[in-house]
This record gives sequence, C-alpha cells and structure tokens, in this order.
Amino acid sequence: MGFRDIHAFNLAMLAKQARRLLTETHSLFYRVYKARYFPSCTFMEAELGTNPSFVWRSLLQAREVVREGSIWEVGDGRSIGVNTHKWLSRPPQFLVGVNTCLKVRDLISEETNKWNHNLLAATFTQSTVKEILWCKKGDLNSRDSLKWKKSKN
Repeated sequence: MGFRDIHAFNLAMLAKQARRLLTETHSLFYRVYKARYFPSCTFMEAELGTNPSFVWRSLLQAREVVREGSIWEVGDGRSIGVNTHKWLSRPPQFLVGVNTCLKVRDLISEETNKWNHNLLAATFTQSTVKEILWCKKGDLNSRDSLKWKKSKN
C-alpha cells in the first residue's frame, strides 16, 4: 500500500480519535467513552482503570502523541488548567506557597478582559509572567481550542 511506517500511521489515526475525545464532547463516541472510562475527570486526566479494552489502551497511548504535539489556544480560558494543560511553550513556574489549581480564566480580569498583572506577579516567576503576557488570548465569548503545533510530517 505504500505506507513507510505502519505503526506511525496507526498511532496517527488513533491520535485523531483521541483528539475527538478532547474536542467533540457532544458526540456519541465521547459520551460512551466518558461514561465507561473517565466519568469523573477529563480524557487528559483519565487513567487506564480496571479491565480496559484494547481500544482504550491504544487511545491512551495516542493521547501522549496529542499531548506532546499540541498546545491549547486561549479563548475564554474556562477549560484550560494553568498547571494541567499545555498552553505555554514550557510549564509555568509558580512562586512558593501559591495556589496552583487555577484555570487560565482566573488570570484574566473580568472587567477589562486583559491579563491581571497583579495576580500574575503574585503567582508566577518573572519569566512565566512574560510568557503569559505574550500569549494571545481570545475574547470572553470564544472557546479554548486545541491546536497542533508540530509540522504535518
């Protein structure tokens, strides 16, 4: 058939399905897998669990491909965990003793829809603050989206 690396091709097709579990949350595919394998968390936080199917094991392997090759683009910031999702080029560096269980939305001022400079300075190191301030964000009505940051090949 002309495939050079059938394993890589299979992983790419599984990664496409894993991405569907992240983005198409109203589909039947999502609802069935959520009910069976990750009822109380997101797909990115899901664990292998007991008695997993071969397909579920494969999707979890593909999830790592999606995790490594994608980055979250900030819209309203409601679905992006500051410390749990990849939305900056490197993991955020927190100051000692601050709350790390934040959503990106918590870092945006409700009144101005701009980054809350005081909160950023009180929460992150200076290098992380600079990167956040460079980060493009949408308005309060736009949704967060997962973007592929790698090349097509």
